[in-house]
Amino acid sequence: MTENTEIAMHEVSRLRVDCPHCGSHMKVRTSKTHLPDYRELYLHCTNEFACGFRCKASLGIIETLVPSYQPNPNVNIKFGAWLKRQIRLEAEGQMRLGIEEITKPKGNRHERHTH
Repeated sequence: MTENTEIAMHEVSRLRVDCPHCGSHMKVRTSKTHLPDYRELYLHCTNEFACGFRCKASLGIIETLVPSYQPNPNVNIKFGAWLKRQIRLEAEGQMRLGIEEITKPKGNRHERHTH
């Protein structure tokens, strides 16, 4: 990967939060987590002298859009409506997702196959 590609990927992955008071960009100063699908963020307004707002925010993962290739058995994030529909269609034989090993109860797992 080139340096420009890495920088571009990094830029796309940034979370942008604006101050609810002055509209300036807020920076995450620190964060804490006790759960794999939840994080507390401590934010500071970058307009420090004119605004100075600071707050605690929460970030939670609420819905699975595509299951993980390496699911953590301790993580239980509900499936979204689209994914539930796709799984139902696959069960009815109307389509093939190749996620049967991910959506089945834990047990003997094999390599994930996609078609």
